[in-house]
Amino acid sequence: MRILFIRHAQSTNNLLWDQTGSSDGRSSDPTLTELGIQQAQALCENFMKYLTLPGDNQIPQLGKIFLYSSLMWRSLQTAQPLAEKYGLPLLGLRDLHEVGGVYLRDPETELNVGLPGKKPSELKLTYPGLQFVQKVDEEGWYNEPYESDEQAHTRAQRLVKWLMDQHFYTDHVVVLVSHGAFFNYFMTKLLRISAPYYGWFVMNNTGVTAIEVENDQIYILFTNRLDHLPVNLIS
Repeated sequence: MRILFIRHAQSTNNLLWDQTGSSDGRSSDPTLTELGIQQAQALCENFMKYLTLPGDNQIPQLGKIFLYSSLMWRSLQTAQPLAEKYGLPLLGLRDLHEVGGVYLRDPETELNVGLPGKKPSELKLTYPGLQFVQKVDEEGWYNEPYESDEQAHTRAQRLVKWLMDQHFYTDHVVVLVSHGAFFNYFMTKLLRISAPYYGWFVMNNTGVTAIEVENDQIYILFTNRLDHLPVNLIS
């Protein structure tokens, strides 16, 4: 099994942070910026280079490529062009969402409050080919309190186990379109790194990391690869 973990393209929250260094005014479920749309398109046009490695004889068959996306809007926007261009089912995987979930800060209590997120029917209006891999609430796909750090680690462990159950000992290419912070939680579980955690895996928008899982060994082939982007599109 090969895993391609892709961080979503630039969102309005990313731009807000870059410009202000603050999360004040953030969206609970932001869309892509104009730059982000360009990044997603560049990723799509150059995606095939990530499906083969030096020494590979051929591109994997489309039936062996599984495109999973977080149900957050910015990830679906990033994944949709890949699904359309390469004829891949868009598989919505709830456990790929960003750390914390869908939330906003309450200005009175200054606590993060979990929100429902988009209804599955709303997501299907924009992404009609979207298939939900895990059961989602009809009132909103997230619909839980703000996710704690401990809960995020538990979810990352659950995702790793699920991927192994589904794809271990196969020649599948598993594409995960997800988020920068969650990538770190995912990697600590995949690599069995124990707390306390002192490092951080940097992932730019649409950065690609490739991981080979073979015979109980895990090989990090490359991380945060951005050669699909010209310098002016990197964020």
